[in-house]
Amino acid sequence: MEIKKANVNLLLGKVGDLLKKLPVEVKKGAEFAEAEKALAKLQELFTGLDGEIELKGCRGDQHILN
Repeated sequence: MEIKKANVNLLLGKVGDLLKKLPVEVKKGAEFAEAEKALAKLQELFTGLDGEIELKGCRGDQHILN
């Protein structure tokens, strides 16, 4: 299955918007900080890619993203 880069970037942008709209009390927790770090890492991974991203299924010992 092929996923277009624009679709991945759009999805990551929507996740970022959701994180920004959370209440201030939630943003103080450790889970929020981890979510922001994960989002930043994903955005960094997909920023430099051109064209389409190939999505491959995974098993327990094989991962889609290394």
